Amino acid sequence: MTRTYKWLGGIGYILNFIPYVNAVSAILVGIAWIMMGRETREKVFTALGIMLIILFAGGVAIAITMFASIFAFAPIGAMGPEARPFTRFGAMFGVLITVGVVILAIALATMVLDIIAHFRAARIFDSKWFKLGGWFRIGAIIAFAIAIPLVIFSVLSMGLQGILGQPAPGAGAPIFGLLFSTLWPLIIAAVISFLATIFSIIAFFTIPEEAPQPESPALAA
Repeated sequence: MTRTYKWLGGIGYILNFIPYVNAVSAILVGIAWIMMGRETREKVFTALGIMLIILFAGGVAIAITMFASIFAFAPIGAMGPEARPFTRFGAMFGVLITVGVVILAIALATMVLDIIAHFRAARIFDSKWFKLGGWFRIGAIIAFAIAIPLVIFSVLSMGLQGILGQPAPGAGAPIFGLLFSTLWPLIIAAVISFLATIFSIIAFFTIPEEAPQPESPALAA
C-alpha cells in the first residue's frame, strides 16, 4: 500500500515556512499523522493529527472573534441609550480570553503529543530523523523557556530609553547590534525550532514508499 501520508506530512511541514499559506500546514500535517495512525494503529499518531486540526480550528475561531469584536465597536459613536460599547467590549473580551486559554491548553497538549509521536515514529520506522525531530523539539521548548525570561529581563534592565533612543546618523549597525545583543536567546531558540521542523520534513519524506506486506504462512513454514 502506497504511503500517501509521507508526502502530505513532508509538504505540510514545508508549507509551515511559507507566509500566507502556512495555515494549511496544520491541516496537511494533521491528516498525515491520522493516516499514519490508521496504518500503524498507534493512537498517539491519530490523537496528534486530531489535535493539530482542532488547533487550526481554534485559531480560526480566535480570528473570527477578533473581527466580531471590531464590528461590535462600529456604532461606538452613537450616544443613544442603545449604545453600550463598553458592555459589548467586556463580553467580547471575556469570550476572547476564554477561547485563548482553551487554545493554549490544546497547544501545550499538542506539543507533548508531537514529541511522543516523533519518538514513536522513530521506533516504528527506524528513523533517526524522527528521533532528531523529537529531541530538537524538546530543545526548542527548553530554549524558549530560558530565552523569554532572559529577553524580558534584558529589556527591563536596559530601559525603554536605551532601546528606543534616537540613533545618530549612520548608526544603523550599532542599533542592529543592540537588538541582536538583546534578542539572541530568542534567535537561538528559533533556530532550534527551525531545525526540528527540517528534521520532520526529512523524516516524512524518507518513510519507505510501500508498507511492509505480511509474511505468507506458507513462506513462514
